[in-house]
Amino acid sequence: MTRLTRDIRRKQSKVLLKMAKAISEAGAPAHRLESSMEVLLEKFQMEGNFFAMPTALFATLGDEEVQRTYMVRTTPKDVDLEKLSELNHVIERLHNDEIDIVDAYEEINTISKKKPRYNTTMIAFAIGMASASLAGLFQGSWVDVLVAFLMGLMTATIVLFSTKHKHLALLYTPIAATAVGFASMTISHYYQTIDHFIVSLSGLIILVPGLGITIAIRELSTGHLVSGSARMAGAVTTFLLLSFGLALGFMIAIKVFGSVEVHKLESVPNWFVYLSIFIISLAFTILFNAKYVDFIWILLTATIAIMGSRYAGYWLESPFSSFAAVLCVSIAGNIFSLISKKPASIMHIPGVMLLVPGSIGFKSLEAMLDHQTIDGIQTAFSALLIAVALAIGLIAGNLFVPIRRAL
Repeated sequence: MTRLTRDIRRKQSKVLLKMAKAISEAGAPAHRLESSMEVLLEKFQMEGNFFAMPTALFATLGDEEVQRTYMVRTTPKDVDLEKLSELNHVIERLHNDEIDIVDAYEEINTISKKKPRYNTTMIAFAIGMASASLAGLFQGSWVDVLVAFLMGLMTATIVLFSTKHKHLALLYTPIAATAVGFASMTISHYYQTIDHFIVSLSGLIILVPGLGITIAIRELSTGHLVSGSARMAGAVTTFLLLSFGLALGFMIAIKVFGSVEVHKLESVPNWFVYLSIFIISLAFTILFNAKYVDFIWILLTATIAIMGSRYAGYWLESPFSSFAAVLCVSIAGNIFSLISKKPASIMHIPGVMLLVPGSIGFKSLEAMLDHQTIDGIQTAFSALLIAVALAIGLIAGNLFVPIRRAL
């Protein structure tokens, strides 16, 4: 009997470690990962603790008298909503005794190795469409929207090409920023019809780590100090790389063409906002590798985020308007999770992505590069306050609608 128990414990430990690694590499933050593991620990009647970081995972598993400590190396990856949904389904089935440990392990392994649902062409097109939509939301003109689409495609091409080459993968952020900055300034010089600041920001928006900062602050606020600090350091580093690359691209263009003026044409009409919501939702469905059936929920959360922020802005100033909008997103995601038994992340992550202060932080560094230090510090502080408001809003939503203990 003791031997059987030891074998079962070993199998349970393998499942727990495999699941934790898969959840981490699917883009879940530390607090989500640990809450999911608590569900399985209770199911297995096993004592254990997990300590999650973006690049590593520590776990102590076993019974009170016999425990082992494990260290698992993880590779940080983008959020994958399909994998999170499927892993959540495995947890549900394990909890309800609908699948045994051996089959669960094999299923987790299959999910981890699963290739993205969408090919690179669709991903590149989605990045371009997201950039074009955001240029319109930034009050750009139709020409800005068109050029931002092209800059988004350029960014996507550089990123997708770089991931296939080891050394380029370490530098794709400043390379993309330099290329977009120089290209936008070149177009502005010859055609004099675009706002190259809006175009550059929109074209690089997929690389701006606003979501990472918000998640980092949420992890810090929930006591995950190491993971939150590491994630914050990574986000700040990305900001600096983007700023360096964009400043280099602008400097090269100025050396070649001389001073280039910003050309502001008439902004896109107000109805473009509603079209942007639909386009961005479609782009996020592809970029976050969500299932086709989840598009409607991403569209719903995008509508809540953008329209909520807009209408809340009539009564509240920033960052409180962002807090109100993300509170609605949090509540809606929790209700969706309770009804569908799917991860609340399907609605939370796309909704928060539209509210993150990435563009504001980017403008802060841009101001500092222009030697406008005071303006840059004030803008950076505003961005930090918005990130704090988003983190608090996500947590506050749990007070109104308690979240399920899963992803």
